[in-house]
Amino acid sequence: MIFLVGTDIRVEMENIGEGKIGDFDPDDPTDENFLRFYISERKNGNWIEIEDASYCTLIPADTEREILSKLLTLILDRVSSAIKSGDSVKKLCEELSWIEPSWVKEK
Repeated sequence: MIFLVGTDIRVEMENIGEGKIGDFDPDDPTDENFLRFYISERKNGNWIEIEDASYCTLIPADTEREILSKLLTLILDRVSSAIKSGDSVKKLCEELSWIEPSWVKEK
């Protein structure tokens, strides 16, 4: 697991064995093992997972940590802004589920 903590928001990424269609199948050469993100908010000193803010991504589980850090920062920035303004993060997190390394790799 890798995570990034903002003021009162935390983004975690974890490999829980998800693939292109459900569970990752290591015997299928066309499948890929992807990471899932979770968003939590600190309330009264405790981290509480935000409802509708956990999605599988298109980030391969073997992505370099430097790229993962940039992706975590991107997610944290986008989600923090929405939470601070009182907006629901459901639609935003659905959009962020399409995140992949190319979102932060230099062209």
